[in-house]
Formats: sequence, C-alpha cells, structure tokens
Amino acid sequence: MKNTKLISLLLSLLTLASCTQDSTNFSIIADKAAIVATIAADYSSGAHAVISKDANGVRIATNDLLPTGSDITLAANGTDFYRIERAFAGNNITKFSGSDAQTPIWQYSTNDAGSAVLSNPYDMIFVSETKAYVLRYGTGVAWIVNPSAATEAEFKIGELDLSAYDADGVPDMSTAVVANGRLYIAMQRMEFWTPTQNSYVAIFDINTDQEIDANIGGDTLKGIPLLTRNAGKIIFEPVSNSIFVQSSGYIHWSGNTYEFTGGIEKIDLATLTTTVVLDDGDDLDLVAAHPYGSITQLAMVSNDVIYFVGYFGAFDQTLFKLNLLSNEITPTGVVSLVNGQISGLSVDSQGLLWVSDSANATVRVIDPATGDEVDALYTNLNPEKVVFVK
Repeated sequence: MKNTKLISLLLSLLTLASCTQDSTNFSIIADKAAIVATIAADYSSGAHAVISKDANGVRIATNDLLPTGSDITLAANGTDFYRIERAFAGNNITKFSGSDAQTPIWQYSTNDAGSAVLSNPYDMIFVSETKAYVLRYGTGVAWIVNPSAATEAEFKIGELDLSAYDADGVPDMSTAVVANGRLYIAMQRMEFWTPTQNSYVAIFDINTDQEIDANIGGDTLKGIPLLTRNAGKIIFEPVSNSIFVQSSGYIHWSGNTYEFTGGIEKIDLATLTTTVVLDDGDDLDLVAAHPYGSITQLAMVSNDVIYFVGYFGAFDQTLFKLNLLSNEITPTGVVSLVNGQISGLSVDSQGLLWVSDSANATVRVIDPATGDEVDALYTNLNPEKVVFVK
C-alpha cells in the first residue's frame, strides 16, 4: 500500500511541553539542528519546524515556518535542507540553508515541461553539493539534478529511466540510498494504489549513471527482486555491508483489510542476495499471527539494533526494538509510543533516535542505550519526517 497518510490525505481532499520560539525572529544557535516536516491533523496545511539548542544547551522548537500544503517531506545535505512538496502541494523542491530556515534559496519544479503529469517527488538523494537524484513517484523517470544550480534551467542534468519495472511504465519509486559508489532505488510497483507485485531495487553507478545488472538468474529485469511488497524505507549499514528495506505490505484505507506481504529485508551487497529478517506473516489473524502488525517505519541505531513501528491501525502503532544478534524484539518503554501514532523515525549523528509522535504533535528523542526519552519537543502541527543539518 502507498503510505496510509497519503490515503487519508486523498480522503480529506475528497471530503473536504517544550519551548517554542516566535517564528518571526529565528536563528540557529547550535552548530546542528533538526528540521521537521509538519502537517495539520486534518491535512489542510503543512509547514516545517526547526529544533535546535539555545545558548544553554536546551533544545527549542521553532514552529510553523513557511506554511504550504500538507503533502510534504524533507531531505538534507550538509548545511542545507530541501522541502519537497509532493503531488498535492505543488510538485516542487525548495532549498534552504540551515542558518536561515525561513528564506528559500531557490524553488524549482519537478514536473516535465509542458506535461500535465504530476511528478510527485518523493525523495532527494545526494552524491555531492552539485549532484543528487530526485525520485519522482508519479513517473517512470528519476531526475539527476544539481542542488547548487543558480537557475531552474540548470537544475535538471540527467535522467534515470525506471519505466521497465512496471507494465504501466510507472514503478512507484519510493526510497533510495547511496552506498559504495552505487545508487539503490526501491520501487513499490503499485496497481491502483495496491501492491500486487513484489518490490524491486534498481542499481546505478553514481559516476556513470548507468544501470548495473544484478544478474539474477531467470530475471529479465536488471534489478534485485525483493521478497516483500510496498517498500517504504531503505538504509545502508556499512559494518555488514548490507542494505535493509522496510516494506509494509497492504493496509486498506478502511483498516479492515490487510495483506501481510511486508517485513524487514536485508540485501547483502557483496552477493546481492536477500533475506527477510522480520516477516510480518501471511495470515489474516492480525493479533494472533502478527504480534507486530504491519511494519511501517525503520531506523538503525547500530549494526545489530533496529527500531521499527508495528502498525495495527491508524491510531494503534507501537515502537519496537529488534536485536539482530539475539532476534529479541521488545516494545518501547516510552508510554506515548505504545498504541499511539508514529509517523517517522530518524537517527542523528550522535546515535539518538528521533520519533515523530503524531498523536501528540511532538518529536521525542530517545537514547537507544537506555530506551529512555531524553527530550520531547512540541511542533504544533503533527511531525512527519525529521532530517539533520550541520
């Protein structure tokens, strides 16, 4: 399934205790900050927030910066961040400096010139300050772009054609990561918002932008066929030289129909073989056969510890910890993250886990070493993706 938040957004379109600074007087005091994509509970609007430390080392949230549509996400590279406005928010990308989170450096469209097709940009993956890839969920072609382009005409510098991965020419590219000189793009391969096929991962050389053949026996496609469906997040883990992919299977928007075809899958980059390290099951008995429900989020805090979100319903989600060495799975001890609403997981450079608690419009910072909450920042609108700038 496509992200349930998007389903809720479609329906809404059809039916039409931390410190907070004044957003009109903002500057980042610390040398690093977290940027948060935030959306209204009724999907009527969106904005971004900045979480930074003041002169006393206390984290503060500056909320409701540059309101826009609710269909937004974020990417970051070095000192800059990029607000990605997807299908229902403009189909464009806006660049900001972390030192001035209210003033756009540029805003460029991700639609093809003269085309009525909504590109629906999903993510931006960086190679350098002058090269990145934009995943365009609504098309069969990803863009190669120059994030430092001074004009929109200079922004797009190339293309990656992924249309072969689905019969309709739109493979629903959803997530990607750069590792060891290669770009790995996961595709959901949807049909009418339903994952009827297993996901795939295409591989490209970041120097030549040529697709690399994984040489899977009997496969006419060059990529890696996954064992799961509806890929949502992909993470590179360097110690094991592996990629981990979270897939959520199918969750009908009504919440009454589940297809447990997801889980957490590991790709060994030396052999390009795949293994499911956490299977969400294959029965329809949600509670008895699926103690973690569907898997909807993923974060790695070390080479052998994974955090994921178990989804039992729109208002029933729990944060879990998976130890890959012992295969032990334990629920969080943070009460607000049990049977709540969790819309994102991120890990900062110090190894702290940032959890987007949409039930309480709060970003919670967790110390994975203890499992304890070390901070909680109110974001006014519901937090979604969190990224970090230097």
